[in-house]
Amino acid sequence: MLSLFFVMTYSFISCSHEDKVESEPEQLSEKLVIVFHFPDGLGDNSYNDILAYGIHKAAKEHGLLPYDVNPSDWDDAKAKIDKVFDSYRSLIGLEENADIPVLLIFANSGYLDVLKDADISEKIASASDSFSYLLFESKELQETELPYLSTVYMPLYGASYLAGLASKSLLSSKENPRVVALLANDFMSPLLDALSGFSDGYGVSYEKIYNHNDSSEHAMAAMNSASFVAESICSDDDPYGFNSSGTTYEIANNNNFNHFDLYFPVCGGSIHGLLRYNRERGDDSFYTVGMDSDLRPYSSQVPFSVVKHVDKAAEKCIKQWLDEGKIDRYQHLGLEEGYTELVISSGYEELLSQTVQENLSAAIEKENRYYEINN
Repeated sequence: MLSLFFVMTYSFISCSHEDKVESEPEQLSEKLVIVFHFPDGLGDNSYNDILAYGIHKAAKEHGLLPYDVNPSDWDDAKAKIDKVFDSYRSLIGLEENADIPVLLIFANSGYLDVLKDADISEKIASASDSFSYLLFESKELQETELPYLSTVYMPLYGASYLAGLASKSLLSSKENPRVVALLANDFMSPLLDALSGFSDGYGVSYEKIYNHNDSSEHAMAAMNSASFVAESICSDDDPYGFNSSGTTYEIANNNNFNHFDLYFPVCGGSIHGLLRYNRERGDDSFYTVGMDSDLRPYSSQVPFSVVKHVDKAAEKCIKQWLDEGKIDRYQHLGLEEGYTELVISSGYEELLSQTVQENLSAAIEKENRYYEINN
C-alpha cells in the first residue's frame, strides 16, 4: 500500500510515515491533487502546514480529492513518487484503465534533483497526459529543463527588507544592539534572499554565513563580538536545517553567554525552539521575528512576522489548473503581488507601522531590482 496520508477537508492532522486513511469520501472526485511535502515536514507549524492548508482549502471548495505525502527522506520521496504512477487509480477505486486529471505538487526546490532522476523521468515521460506538475520555491527554469513542470517562486527579499527596517527602529533605544540572522542552511535561494533583504533593511553587511558548529577561532571571535551575525544551523543530522528546534533552543540558551537582542530566523519549523525559549523567559528574552506565518500568538516577544502566503499561492495555481487545464509555466509571487508581507504584532504598531508603510513602495522596488540581478 502506498504510504499516503489522506484527509478530506483542509482541517488536517499531521502524521509521520505510517499508512493512514483518515476517512472515506462520500463520493469520488473527478480530479486528484497529490502533494509531496518536504521530507518529514508536515506538522512543522510553518511552511509545509501552510501549504497543506491552502491545498485542502481549495480541494474542499472545488470538490477535489487531496492526498498529502510526507516522505521520511529524499530516497523515500523518490520511492513514493514512483509508486504514485502505478497506484493512484487503486487508491481511489478507479478501474485499471480509467484516467482522471491528476495534479502533482512538490513543496520545495529540493524535488528538482528527484525529478531529474532517470527512473522518475522515465515514469513521467510514459505517464498519461492527464498528469500536471507544479513545483514551489523554484526560480524560472530554462525552456528545455523539465518542460512539463510549472514553477512558483515567492521571494522574501522585500518583506525581509521591511523586517530589517522595523528591527532598526525597534532596537533604536538599545546601546550597541546585537542581531543574529539564523538560517536553516546557507545554500537555498529563498533563505539567502531573506538574509540579503534583512541585512539591507537593517543597514549592515556580513562577512560570511557561519555554521553554529564552527568552533574555529575566527568564527568564535566573530560570533562573540559582531553587532550582526549570519549563522546556519544545518548539520549531519538535519542537512537542510528545517527540523532542528532542539538546536535553536540550545542556541537560545547560549544567548546568556553570547547576548543577542533580536533573532531573524529563516529556518522553517526550527524557529519553535526560539519561541519556546521566549515563552519560558518572557520579557527578559530576546525578540524573535516570526517567519512564514503570523507567529504573534506564540510569544509577546514576536514584534512582527515575515509572512509568506503560500496557501493563497497554492489556491491560485489550483484554480488555474481547473479553469485553464494548465498552470502558468512560471510565476513570481512576492511583495508587489501581495503574496508576502510584514505583519506587525499588536502592541508594536505605534512604534513600527509608520516606518513599514512609508517604505513599502521602496521595498517593492528593491525586491524587483534584486530579483532581476539574481535570477
